[in-house]
Amino acid sequence: MKKKAAAAILCVAMSVVMAGCGGGNSASSNASESTTTVTGSKGDEYVVDKEAKTVETDSSKSDYEPYTITLNLERSGIGQNMEETFTSAPEKVIADGDQMADFFFDLGLEDHMAGFTRGACWSTVNEYPARDKVTKITDDGVNLSNASKEQILATGCDFMMGWDSLFSEDHFSVDFCLQNGIIPYFPYCCSDSATFDDIYKDYEVLGNVFGVQDLAAERVQTMKDTLASVEETLGEEVYADPIRVFVYDSGEEAPFTACQGVPGDMIKKAGGISIFDDIDKGWATPSWEEVVERDPDVILILDYDYDTEEKTEFLKTNDFTKNLRAVKEGRIYSACCSDMQGSAGSAKAVEIMARQFYPEKFEK
Repeated sequence: MKKKAAAAILCVAMSVVMAGCGGGNSASSNASESTTTVTGSKGDEYVVDKEAKTVETDSSKSDYEPYTITLNLERSGIGQNMEETFTSAPEKVIADGDQMADFFFDLGLEDHMAGFTRGACWSTVNEYPARDKVTKITDDGVNLSNASKEQILATGCDFMMGWDSLFSEDHFSVDFCLQNGIIPYFPYCCSDSATFDDIYKDYEVLGNVFGVQDLAAERVQTMKDTLASVEETLGEEVYADPIRVFVYDSGEEAPFTACQGVPGDMIKKAGGISIFDDIDKGWATPSWEEVVERDPDVILILDYDYDTEEKTEFLKTNDFTKNLRAVKEGRIYSACCSDMQGSAGSAKAVEIMARQFYPEKFEK
């Protein structure tokens, strides 16, 4: 839903605007007791009606309801948490990777995007026509962290969504973003302890920030319905004795694998459990010896860019894995890496995994 009012993003670190209170900025002499004039990070002035929770400029009005989110800097150890208040929807979004971009495509927000990257993990299952219409900032396979600050600023970006590492001092720090009118958004689903509830939370946040709350709620309900259908099909006995899964993301000297977090939760909902579920992280790099010792029932390859066949061949010839029971029995499956990190296709990915783990359950 495109708003007529220009985007204004107020950062509590600089000034606070909360509906129903006039903190932070002083009211203008022309403002009544029920309104206050605030200045956004880009220098634009807005009159906020506290009671109606509306924002207006001199030339247009909007029914946009100011919405505050928390930027979780403490999660990444790069500062104290801070709040951000939106008084209109961002109009120049940059999403780092298909995982992030698919949230916007799924919510029909391509007109709010200045660009995106496909990153290393492509969305190999979901088909969004908008993917071919929105500007790609880097070549396929190249993450946004490889772009220059000049490239980012040239897009007019006012909202950037990516993994925490994107906002480190080595790339586009929080200070850099805020000084240039860019709100950095760290998705809830990227936390080491995240579950599907955090994917739902990201939809809720984006729905409110961009004024598409109803559509976001519909998308969440569709996910929930898909998961409920999978659970009903698999039955209680499957979840009581889940299949043991080794997730092969990448790595030859040592495997990079999924443990807990969103990928761990997805595997559990598909009737499995990661053989490294005891590691208190979303992702980790154990040794091949540990993989052999834990002897998985199945192997799940995370497909980056249609590279499942290549990874399968590696597992069949690697000295550590070629004699694994799962390899000898041909129980090597795959799932879209982008969806396995928490994205628009995550619920569908659970169904895809469940069908591979328990094909007989879906033949009825």
